[in-house]
Amino acid sequence: MRVMLCVEEALQEVLSHCKRNERMHVPLKDAYGYILASDIHASVSVPPFDRAALDGYAVRAADIEQATPDSPVRLQVIERIGAGQVSTKSVGPGQAIRTMTGAPFPDGADTLVRLEMTSAIGEPEQTHVDVKVAVPCGEAVAREGEDIKSGMCMLRSGITIGGAEMALLATAGIASVPVYRKPVIGILASGRELTDIREPLAYGKIYDSNSYMLAGAVQAWGGIPRLLGRAGDDVDELVQTIQSALPHVDGLVTTGGVSVGDFDVMIDAYRKAGGEVHFWKVSIRPGTPFTFATIEDKPVFGLSGNPAAGFVNAMLFVQPAIRAISGMNEPIVRPVRAFLSGMPEVRAVALDRFLRADVFIKDGTVFAQPRTQGQKAAILSSLTGTQGFVRIPSKTQPQAGDLVDVYLLHMPVSFADGDRV
Repeated sequence: MRVMLCVEEALQEVLSHCKRNERMHVPLKDAYGYILASDIHASVSVPPFDRAALDGYAVRAADIEQATPDSPVRLQVIERIGAGQVSTKSVGPGQAIRTMTGAPFPDGADTLVRLEMTSAIGEPEQTHVDVKVAVPCGEAVAREGEDIKSGMCMLRSGITIGGAEMALLATAGIASVPVYRKPVIGILASGRELTDIREPLAYGKIYDSNSYMLAGAVQAWGGIPRLLGRAGDDVDELVQTIQSALPHVDGLVTTGGVSVGDFDVMIDAYRKAGGEVHFWKVSIRPGTPFTFATIEDKPVFGLSGNPAAGFVNAMLFVQPAIRAISGMNEPIVRPVRAFLSGMPEVRAVALDRFLRADVFIKDGTVFAQPRTQGQKAAILSSLTGTQGFVRIPSKTQPQAGDLVDVYLLHMPVSFADGDRV
């Protein structure tokens, strides 16, 4: 077992033990948030035919090349077609077909005049139209395959399926989508002081909040949380709970029991459950006493029981693991660069510090403001509303105006030019 790894070393070790889940198919309506498991090639062109891009009249460009608002060109309207209808006629010299957005473009026509540039003549049949402007060939016509050509690769394996991807798949007529199965992550809170939120709180006890914090994070990161309840500080009890859970999960997260106290027995439980402990401690604050193991080839994460410390552990190591098991091509979450708008007084230490921060965009530049209160590992309230964590490298004391790495939790607040922050 290695001891006290830097973030990058620890992350490399974690990811080396994370294997992609098996492939499966899901209905398109359920595909949101999954990772695509194979390249998708278009079976049809999009659009599948030449079509009108807006409401107007399909005409021959040569017929209207002299048209002006003061001297419009009058054409005979021979048909009207809407989206989903196919014209039964061909546009000849001096003729036009009233065409709605999305309708197949009629034969014989080579351009389309938008409705606003015309005046219908003859009520109620509107047998003729005055065209008030000349337009070139191909105007407002969406050509077959203009968006996607049949046979081309529309989407690459390893991307996250969002609303735009679902729309693209639907456009190509794909009803069943190949994806990687989402990882099920077991969450086990340890500590005899923990109480279920549905029970009265006795003196000396605290409610189990870490399980719910991690359940939300696992969902946000693309996994499926499975709450395993609470276990005490007894090794045999922990081993039984772990071994019972493993067949039903792809990874396991435990909180508490990984430091140096008399009741910190989680590492012993991992080993007794048949696991291999790969490392203990990472050079960060909060969250130094982090442990990573594998049991039955499944990743097991031993997080600090302190809420903020445990969250930093999860953000740095559990999140990329979920992304890797989910099938993402790039599981590592990269920080953004931001300028410090201010900096509370913190002494330089031999550990990388992760400070809760407000992040905002001002005049097109990203800024981060570490919070002046609530930076202790046990403080939970300051996690709410936090947009990211500023990483302060070991043995440094950055000042306002310095560039730093920020691990985003939410999109930054944006301020318009001149707004006060």
